[in-house]
Amino acid sequence: MAGAKGVQIITGPVSVQTVRAQITGIDLSSYSGVLTYPREEQLAITARNLTVLADMAAQHNLVLYLEALGWLPLNTFADQLELIDRTGKDNVRLVVDFWHCYVSGDTPDTVSRLDPNLIYGVHVCDSLAFEADIPDEAVLRDVPTGSGVLDLAQWVDAVKSTGFVGWWSPELFCRKQHQENSFEVGENLRTLLTQLVKG
Repeated sequence: MAGAKGVQIITGPVSVQTVRAQITGIDLSSYSGVLTYPREEQLAITARNLTVLADMAAQHNLVLYLEALGWLPLNTFADQLELIDRTGKDNVRLVVDFWHCYVSGDTPDTVSRLDPNLIYGVHVCDSLAFEADIPDEAVLRDVPTGSGVLDLAQWVDAVKSTGFVGWWSPELFCRKQHQENSFEVGENLRTLLTQLVKG
């Protein structure tokens, strides 16, 4: 009804606290996704679920675009490409999110080697410095886009070098800016994105 052509799907669990609990051996009584399984089972289960969802989406002429969360297993592009390959479905793509790439160890160089036909969209976002451990999105993304440690021009250029043509979306998790004038914040993000993508 909304005219959408694609639906984003993400890996789970969404809660970083669940991941921390699993690593420290705390009993997981809440949804834990594939956290407790060996890697091969994580891949098999996730690919199976993606296949089912892709078939459902195809009935409505929809593309699914995968965003693997940085604090979870199977979070790199290598993992996502393997999952897409295992589904064997032509309506499964991925989204390039600079923050999730950064904390998962992917780089602009990794992005530049992606098949542009597999990229459905791009999330332009920033981060505070990440050293190790489990990335905490609420902490690391509490910075204005363009004021963090990511060289956004380098990341954007990496995507553009693939030949990708599609949508770009700025993302903002900065709590201070969430309280500011949304029209001004939005206009500043639009200006930044225009400079990066068209500049």
